Parts: sequence; C-alpha cells; structure tokens
Amino acid sequence: ERDRLRVIFVIFTFVVIFWATFEQAGGLLNLFAEKYTDRSVGTFTVPTGWFQSLNPLFIVLLGIPFSMLWSKLGERGKNPATPVKMYLGLAQVALGFMFLVVAVFEMQRTGDMKSGMIWLVLGYLFHTTGELCISPVGLSMVTKLAPLRLGSLMMGVWFMINFFANWIAGVIGSFAESLGELAIFGGLAATPFIFAVV
Repeated sequence: ERDRLRVIFVIFTFVVIFWATFEQAGGLLNLFAEKYTDRSVGTFTVPTGWFQSLNPLFIVLLGIPFSMLWSKLGERGKNPATPVKMYLGLAQVALGFMFLVVAVFEMQRTGDMKSGMIWLVLGYLFHTTGELCISPVGLSMVTKLAPLRLGSLMMGVWFMINFFANWIAGVIGSFAESLGELAIFGGLAATPFIFAVV
C-alpha cells in the first residue's frame, strides 16, 4: 500500500505542474489574444473570447481518436505506461508554450505589436493533446492504485490537487506583467519539459 501511495503522490506532482501551466488559458493566453494577437480575418475581427472555445473543440475532435489510439496500442501490447503518458502530456503543454515564445520572437523580429493567430491556435492544440494524455489517464491510475479502503479519499485528494494547481496558475499569472511575455512564456515552456525530463 505504501508503494502504491508513493506512486500516486508522484503522479500528483506531475498533475500540479501540468494544470498550473495548462490553466493559463483563461488568463495569460486570453490576455495574449487580446493584446498581442492579430485577430483580423479580412474585415472581421475574431473576438478574444472565441479562443476559449478552441480547447473544447479540440477535445471533441480528438477525444475519440485518442481513446482509439490507446485501445489499439493496448491490443498490440504497446500501450505506453502511465508515467510515459504523463511525460508526453507535460512535453506537449511545454511545446504549446514554445509556439507562444515563437510568437513573441515574431513580434520582436517584425517590430509589430501583433503576432499571427496560428501560434495561439497551435498552443491551444498542444495543450489539449497534453490534457488528453494526462487527465483521463491520471484519474484512472489513481482509482487503480489506491488501496480499496482509501479509494474515495484519494479521489478527493486528486481534486484537491487540481485546486492547488489552479491556485498556483493564478500566482504565475500575477507575475506576467512585471516579467514580460517572453520571460513568462519561456518559463512556462521550460518548467513542464524540465520536470518531465528529470
């Protein structure tokens, strides 16, 4: 039981790092879309709030293919272990922020205060694929690993961990203005990747 609980708490560490970066979607990414993204499509300006629909859209479009992928890999005995899926999720959220770093470099190179929408869309896409690797897999592993008598408690702790990660996300977001876009997105890109490698 102790070994199983240790594994669960290691998973919780992955989850905190992931959600603390992923949940920048409602704050930092929204501000980036508003202030620094060229949202013009011809004469139409895409409302900032519409970017918030990208994650649910990608979940709907990619949820079934991801579940089919895990099933097919499972049938062939090649389904990655849960820690590998966690690593993939962290790497993908890091890659999503790397696209935003590229957007900031594009702004600096051109001297324009706006970057292309494609970078933000790619950021949301890779954040979503990371979510599809971590969220259902982690929740499933907690239910499998938790000792029967502690199952309900561990599920409660899982959601408490999500609360803690969202609080950290708010703390990170509060530093955005003082640090600048390149520093904050660079840090958010590096943190999950470095943690996953370690």
